[in-house]
Amino acid sequence: MELQAHNIEIIRLNIIERGVTMPDLQESLLDHICCQLELSDSKDFDQALQKALDSFGISGLRQVQQATNYIINKNNIIMKKSMFILGYLAATLCSTGLLFKIQHWQGASILLVLGIAILNFGFLPLWFYRRMKNEAALLSR
Repeated sequence: MELQAHNIEIIRLNIIERGVTMPDLQESLLDHICCQLELSDSKDFDQALQKALDSFGISGLRQVQQATNYIINKNNIIMKKSMFILGYLAATLCSTGLLFKIQHWQGASILLVLGIAILNFGFLPLWFYRRMKNEAALLSR
């Protein structure tokens, strides 16, 4: 089957109708579906298009977008959780170490050194990296 410009526009509108909002994903899906239709044995465009769209499963293209968003944001979510845990741990160790120091209890120095080390070598580098990455993303828009 050879696709005409109006066929490609129909495919693009179907992709948008089915809830795909990411422009790059729209283009990739358009290319994929066009290739699938061109390799199809069917002569009827509408039937071949429906078959191609059905090949994406029950939830269809919306599920493809959700999976794509998850993959894109997975590392960001992991970094956020790591940063939260390291920040909480550093604050807890520092405040506990400070309390121990005020009360002149043993182990105060170890708690303070561990808390400050986790803060300086764990939390702060992640925080600055994430901030730098967010600013770069804002500038690229």
